[in-house]
Amino acid sequence: MLVYYTETQDAEAIKRELNTHFPNTYVIGCSSCQGTMTDKGYVGGHSISVWAVEDADGAYGSALCELKEGDDIAESARTVLSRAIDSSGRPGELPALITLHATPGHEETILQAIREELGVNIPIIGGSAADDGVSGKWSLMDNARVTSEGIAMAVFFPSARVSYSFHNGYAAMGSSAVATKVDGRTLVELDGKPAFDVYGKWYFNATGNAIDPDGLFAQSTLFPLGRQTGEIHGMPYYTLSHPATVSPEGGIQMFCNIQEGETVHFMSGTTEMLVSRAGRVVDSANDHDKNTCDPIGGLAIYCAGCMLHVSDSLHNVAANMRLSMHHAPFICPFTFGEQGQFLGGEIAHGNLMISAVLFHKDEL
Repeated sequence: MLVYYTETQDAEAIKRELNTHFPNTYVIGCSSCQGTMTDKGYVGGHSISVWAVEDADGAYGSALCELKEGDDIAESARTVLSRAIDSSGRPGELPALITLHATPGHEETILQAIREELGVNIPIIGGSAADDGVSGKWSLMDNARVTSEGIAMAVFFPSARVSYSFHNGYAAMGSSAVATKVDGRTLVELDGKPAFDVYGKWYFNATGNAIDPDGLFAQSTLFPLGRQTGEIHGMPYYTLSHPATVSPEGGIQMFCNIQEGETVHFMSGTTEMLVSRAGRVVDSANDHDKNTCDPIGGLAIYCAGCMLHVSDSLHNVAANMRLSMHHAPFICPFTFGEQGQFLGGEIAHGNLMISAVLFHKDEL
């Protein structure tokens, strides 16, 4: 059972009630920004949405750990993955899907630990815990605990086949630079110059307007930075990074890591694209295998930054997803970072992305 709720909910009370009514069900939960989407539509404000799977011929498991200062993040991630697989009763086997939720800050380290532990890239759908205003009021939960700093995973060994998609729909505008100085999640310099100065020139050239340093998060939603992750049929695809704030030294604080030496591209999107792309990503997951049948259910992750930008059109976003899902039950939280697997096989953590997984009628 996957549970998504706003920061206004009492997560401890939710945990108690779910344990009372579903004592034999593995549960992981994650806070979502200002609401969720399901096949019933967009649900905003003080809300909770639940998605469950019952599969007598499959196997499922979950685990959560609370992170404390000084913990080895990679080791904690490996432990959570191992505990989740053990709880499924399928030790030594590779899951068909992993659902990952973590509190913001260590997503790349967690993904790398999963890769190293399993030895191959497994389809992942994930989102970083969110709150209503980037104030740290996010949380995770499972059957046993609620935490504001942690890692939660569910592993799926379903009897049905799974397909997936992960992309953004933004386009590279042509401007690029090399990340020459990085400090954690702060992009300090591009081509040896203060990163915000470089980004500001790109933004002005694209829009004709100067960007307001105090409004960077909102204004950059349609103009993020991207790093090429791979290409399909000669067409590059990108992992996006959402500029959040300006650092004292003129750098840009991000919601994901950029490595020194990486080439950073100036990207562009449209409001209309943010409304329509959720359905297109689900369509892409449907087309992942040309033998795909109608989905019987699905999971999706939609960026909270995108959600805030198109807040007046969220019922249309949900309707587009419902059509692409063939009206099958699905759930979609709004997160502060998205994890997924590109069609080229890479698993990544990015911003302003959408991740989708579908379950199909045909069995394995």
